Amino acid sequence: MKYGFSMVMGGRDATPDTFTAMAARAEALELDSLWFSSHVVIPPQVKSGFALVPGRMHPPHWHEGYWEPFTVLSFLAAQTTRITLGTSVTVLPMHNPFEVARHVAEVDQLSRGRFIFGIGVGWFEEEFEVVGQSFSNRGARADDAIRLMKRLWADDPVSYEGRFYSCENVSFGPKPVQRPHPPLWVAGGSPAAIRRAAQFGDAFHPVEASPEGVVETRTELDIQCEKFGRAPGSVEIGVKLPLTFRDGPGGFPTEGTPGQIADGIQRYTEAGVTHFTFDYVPEKVDVALDVMERFAQEVRPRLG
Repeated sequence: MKYGFSMVMGGRDATPDTFTAMAARAEALELDSLWFSSHVVIPPQVKSGFALVPGRMHPPHWHEGYWEPFTVLSFLAAQTTRITLGTSVTVLPMHNPFEVARHVAEVDQLSRGRFIFGIGVGWFEEEFEVVGQSFSNRGARADDAIRLMKRLWADDPVSYEGRFYSCENVSFGPKPVQRPHPPLWVAGGSPAAIRRAAQFGDAFHPVEASPEGVVETRTELDIQCEKFGRAPGSVEIGVKLPLTFRDGPGGFPTEGTPGQIADGIQRYTEAGVTHFTFDYVPEKVDVALDVMERFAQEVRPRLG
């Protein structure tokens, strides 16, 4: 199993000193990964998608904005030696895929092959409107962008003719260290996201899924993998979950006492999860460092 934590990426605590402190602590504790989320802008009215999930609370810094993940990834690539750095996630259809492909390749080079590229198609319709991107065809554009980027990361010259993007006999560099490209994690919870992971991905990355939901996802992933000529089990599952220490059980199996959290992680492992990305509330640097420390000292030893 591999265990990672989300970075503090928004609000007053999101500073270079925070990024450095979290990365240093994660490496000292021998954690496996750090993950970076992203929003370009935060419109004043949030009326769509993930924001309406019952019980889902946005952090207090929601309207204070987020750092750009590839910038911070490059900053930390130079300060770390072993920990994996990933995006959880880049909203791919909100960006130009030629530029994203370059960012991915450069961070993979700067980290010497320690990068995981997590993508999603997005839920925040108002944000798409502000940046001038279509929300209705975002899934189709994401599929086209993935096909294009995989060609850009391969050998030159590159030619590609897709529905939304195309190029002919172009050169693209640098190429990623990891070949044929860094691991591609596909986030989401819809049938289309599972299909996308089976068709293009190395891992499926659901957010706040239950162990029972993971079992159902594993079955559907394997069905979809066979449709694309891939072996069942070839796409891993890496979940993103809250990790909260408290006196008794919480809303997720990863909330409670250290023993209860370890039992919850075991349930996910038995369901087929191989990677964990943990969030914490509130998103403050002192909370993040404390949760990382307690996980390493009080929970991980129970996991075997």
